[in-house]
Amino acid sequence: MPYAAKDRQEFIKRSDIKPETRVLDLGGALFNELASPVFGVTTKRPLKNAVLIKPQNLPFRDSIFDAVISYHYFDLVPFDMLGPIFKEVTRVLNSESVFSFMILLWVPQNEAQRSSFLFNELLRNSGALYSHEFEDISRQLSLSGFGEITVETIKREIVLPRDFIRSHLLMLGNLVKKDADGLGIKAFAKQYFEQVNIHGEAMLPALHFTAKKT
Repeated sequence: MPYAAKDRQEFIKRSDIKPETRVLDLGGALFNELASPVFGVTTKRPLKNAVLIKPQNLPFRDSIFDAVISYHYFDLVPFDMLGPIFKEVTRVLNSESVFSFMILLWVPQNEAQRSSFLFNELLRNSGALYSHEFEDISRQLSLSGFGEITVETIKREIVLPRDFIRSHLLMLGNLVKKDADGLGIKAFAKQYFEQVNIHGEAMLPALHFTAKKT
């Protein structure tokens, strides 16, 4: 998502990641923004310092990282996996180190963001995306050994370029073709097509969580 480069840079700044920090990037979304992290990826990608992982069973020693960060990876993870993943993050972090991540806030602030909301609803109905409540995530963080948990709402005005909107339309066209299999997305797809053609599309707001290993 090149259109979100500034958003990723601001996330790293808020996370207080310094050049000398030994950092694990869960999901590997920050490869253009970080100089020398370990990128934990779940499918093979041609990235320097990329490590193929099972996020609920990280292939690292205890207390090896100064920070673990993740940019929207947990939007792709079902809720029942969050607890095991958070416990693994606790294990690989040094004491008093910080876990920092962003997830989508499914509350559109304008019509362009409503287009994104409808598109994400379609992905959620197809099982490709998940929404999480901040109370549930905060509780899982506490149960996994984190304290000093903070949650910040990030309001965004990031407009999606037309070529990315076209890719969304193509994706939804393919999902609609499979609707006979019981996905039940045709009504949502029609709403999205009409909405995005009039208002365009913009990224939803986000929630930025930070928590310290206790």
